[in-house]
Amino acid sequence: MGHLLVVKGDPVRGTDRHHVQGLGPNPAPPPPTAPYTGTGDYAYRGSVTEALSTFVTIGGLPVALVTSRSGLDPGEDAPGGGHAGPAGGDFVPGPGTVAVTPTPATLQITDTPLGTGVPNSAAGSALLTVGGVRVLLDGDAVDTCDGLGTPAGSTVAANGQDFVTCSG
Repeated sequence: MGHLLVVKGDPVRGTDRHHVQGLGPNPAPPPPTAPYTGTGDYAYRGSVTEALSTFVTIGGLPVALVTSRSGLDPGEDAPGGGHAGPAGGDFVPGPGTVAVTPTPATLQITDTPLGTGVPNSAAGSALLTVGGVRVLLDGDAVDTCDGLGTPAGSTVAANGQDFVTCSG
């Protein structure tokens, strides 16, 4: 069974864990709030946007390579977006934090840079290359902006085309 090839604009989806800081309920008030630091999970919703092939296109769209990059979709890292402080979940308090649970509306992600993804080292076709660089395939793992450096938290889906496949 072959795999579809990834092109510019194809979606990258997954989950990143980020360091956060903000406030939470103080377990020994007053005051009513206390500093919170820890980690939380955030949805990564982006697309393949940069460092694509300048030589090979499919349906007019540049083919993605293992040297390509993804970025968050517009608004994802802005207030109200899915990759902004208040949108996280599965929060784990860090060492020494006073508040044991956060107040999500106060949270900010402290990791930088935020939003960029690169194909995982295991991604790409073993058979098909462009200029000696492996072509990215549907379902390949992407290392997104996880603040703890955990690899392969996201995958890319070939939605931009449905007729060119690679068997290796």
